[in-house]
Amino acid sequence: MADRAPRVIVFGSGNVATSLGRAWEASGVVIAGFCNRQGLVPPGFTSTDAPCFTNPAAIDVAADYALMAVRDEVVFPLIEQLPSHLTPVHFSGAQRNPDIGGVIWCAQSIQPNNPEHVGTIPMVITANDEVHREALTALAGRISNQLYPTTEEKRQKGHLTAVFAVNFTNHALAVAQELAKQAELPWDWFVPMIEAMSQGAIEGNAFERQTGPGIRREDAIIRSQLESLEAHPAWQKFYEAATASIQHLHDNADS
Repeated sequence: MADRAPRVIVFGSGNVATSLGRAWEASGVVIAGFCNRQGLVPPGFTSTDAPCFTNPAAIDVAADYALMAVRDEVVFPLIEQLPSHLTPVHFSGAQRNPDIGGVIWCAQSIQPNNPEHVGTIPMVITANDEVHREALTALAGRISNQLYPTTEEKRQKGHLTAVFAVNFTNHALAVAQELAKQAELPWDWFVPMIEAMSQGAIEGNAFERQTGPGIRREDAIIRSQLESLEAHPAWQKFYEAATASIQHLHDNADS
């Protein structure tokens, strides 16, 4: 594979498949085929003559890698169906390494049909052996300049960290936007504080910059705000859990 461009089969047709697949296609990687439920070439690819499959076991074209850009729960059931000549590569931050092949986890959400932004996405590479890790690092290096070869354990812990840093934070902001909408408050009120919070987190000072009634243990305010959320029981539980977590984290730091 060192003397020629890698040949790949692109599995899936979502954001990861289209943005990463098209970026690899533009880098000179040969798209030898596609495999998805529709049996169609996903939008935006120029390799429109490549064969399309719906059954992994039926793939009969020469290729090096099966790029498994599919939902986490079907990654390994599909890998089990691959012909032996294909080396699987999946993109899940949380799943284990395949026995052969490896993982390229993009530590940033992939935007739909936007291969141009891939070049600065951090890519975390893991495999069970050095040969595959080096090969996948080279493959990832064709489309990104942010490469982080590491271990399976660190990748999985990185994914957990990202859930807190991004997924939960985004959900909290979505709830905040809905609360502002219901109260007919301009979102502009909150943008400066969100920007300041984000900058502090980027600088690594989130713990020191914690504010609010939780850390100050303003019980009367906490009770009042929980009452204000009576129409939203799920948000009440979120408020209670976040408040308890803030207090627990800072109590442990002070002990």
